[in-house]
Amino acid sequence: MVKAVIDVGSNSIKMRVAKISHGRISVIRDETEVVKLGRGMSATGLLSRDSMRLSCETVRRMAAKARHYGAEIFIAGTMALRTAENSSEFLKMVHDATGLDVHVLTGEEEAAYSWLGAVDGFKFEGDVVMFDSGGGSTEFVSGSGREVRRLVSVPIGAVNLSERFFPGQDKPVKGSVCDEAVEYVTGLFTENHIDSFRSEGSHVIAVGGGAAAMSGVKNACENFIPSKLHGSILTQRDAMLQIKLYSSLTLSERENIIGLPKSRADVILGSACIVLSALRMLNARSCTVSINGLRHGLLLDDIL
Repeated sequence: MVKAVIDVGSNSIKMRVAKISHGRISVIRDETEVVKLGRGMSATGLLSRDSMRLSCETVRRMAAKARHYGAEIFIAGTMALRTAENSSEFLKMVHDATGLDVHVLTGEEEAAYSWLGAVDGFKFEGDVVMFDSGGGSTEFVSGSGREVRRLVSVPIGAVNLSERFFPGQDKPVKGSVCDEAVEYVTGLFTENHIDSFRSEGSHVIAVGGGAAAMSGVKNACENFIPSKLHGSILTQRDAMLQIKLYSSLTLSERENIIGLPKSRADVILGSACIVLSALRMLNARSCTVSINGLRHGLLLDDIL
């Protein structure tokens, strides 16, 4: 059986097409397009007409590719579609264009499915804490194996953090502004009692395009291939060094960093601030990067 999951996020739209056989997943196609559906929402609370059109066309194109493989298709919506006042308009656009419904997940559902995907294939002993930082939210989950013990979704991601603290990208960012951004994220994590996750896992997994991109930069990957970054390590020191690097450059200069996809150059500083804040909050020196998150978890759960 061939299945496909399309994940409509605040920053990017991702698709994974896979063959499912006897509970095993064999990936046929994996792709990501950065469309920034949630851009501008921090100020207006609305999805822009242009971002909806671009995102809808991206979903339509991905669905057509999935149908080429004869796949059953599940479309998942996350933070931007949970909170935008006009998200129903986008859902109708997608249905009209594809004949498919978008299933808007709650923060808790998103966290649970991300967990299933993130831990698959790892052989960690004992408890694990995962954080999944996207464009509009960051989920924290603790558990062991496939068992989820606790999960929390915090409404901060690389897009809305960048819009709040790093709106102008034509010149370097002052270090004091980066400190303010980290302090702001830490405050939100504290309000949501993320520090209580410290005792719930000796292993930390990071999921999300931002963490993968940071690993690509750390490892100076000439060609950004996420599968090759699965299982790589990011430390607090890595995050601090990358914050210093990104803040010292203009947007156009960041686009030339080896290992960094150009499409993430405008939000990577926000991603690095969130990763650093998460590791500090969890009192973890490092985390293991997993490229398997929400889409993989939905495939594993056999929701289709």
